[in-house]
Amino acid sequence: MSEPVNIKFNTEIAAPQPTLQTEGAAIEESTYRYDALRDADVNGLSSDRRPTLVTLFGISECGKTTFVGSLFAILCRRPQLLKSTFIDSDTLTGFQRRVHTRFLSEKGLSEPPRTQRRAGSILNVVLGDEHGDNQRMIVFSDLSGEIYNDAVSKDDVVLQQTAVRYADKLVIFVDTEKLLPAKNNAYKALFQSLLTRFKEKGMFTQDTEYFLVFNKADLVKEKNNKAAEGIIDDVELKRKRDEVTNLWEQRKRSILNIISPLITVPSNNIYEICSKGIEYESEDTKLIELFNRLITEKTPASLSPEYNWIQKLVKKK
Repeated sequence: MSEPVNIKFNTEIAAPQPTLQTEGAAIEESTYRYDALRDADVNGLSSDRRPTLVTLFGISECGKTTFVGSLFAILCRRPQLLKSTFIDSDTLTGFQRRVHTRFLSEKGLSEPPRTQRRAGSILNVVLGDEHGDNQRMIVFSDLSGEIYNDAVSKDDVVLQQTAVRYADKLVIFVDTEKLLPAKNNAYKALFQSLLTRFKEKGMFTQDTEYFLVFNKADLVKEKNNKAAEGIIDDVELKRKRDEVTNLWEQRKRSILNIISPLITVPSNNIYEICSKGIEYESEDTKLIELFNRLITEKTPASLSPEYNWIQKLVKKK
């Protein structure tokens, strides 16, 4: 049985390891392969400070996996945009899979493979500031959208999602592509049912900071440009563009009307982004701003040696 390999990205920095193992301890064959972790593996993570748990929430095809793949790509390629230094991760393969998914989606080479129901969904990264100091761990829950779909009608599935219940930051994704068409009632009904069921089961708490993300927002601009095609008259051009803008504002309000009775999302926590928007030196500024906010510690604090911060995420055996 192989021992876990520790990969260091910055060898000049003496960093505490995100995964600590007692010397001589047996390691299960299925754990620490650098892919996304399953719940049963998560308790092996440790940190000298309380990690921040960021949970991505949304039904299938809303872009959660592309989003986290883009974040990892920026951390590797342009970390200065996030005022951070990449130190380490236990889930490199899991991140790389998501980077590849983002690439396929961006290039339209094939249907991107979505996160599977039974696949590991927990990703972690250790970051430092620009100088590699002030190190902290961020843990992401990128649960399969199909599981959220199942949760719409199954209470037991809702109650299993403790990464929602104990999230420091929960990012609710709205799929702009499904919201824009005139016939969008089925999508909104599914979205509302999902949120309502989690609310009724007490899975949304006051301890969590909530974000609302309208993903694929670039499609609004595309729709606006398409509506203006072939129009020369300035008055008619403005009328067409205003028509698209007003329609989009109506769509957004319909989602806010669903959310407001269930969850409090501050206005500055509402984002319109394109999760693919990481073209070099032309990055989506709102996307980068959101990344920065998510990887900033909510409540930095030291941990006592015996405190197992993630235990709540794992079902007791």
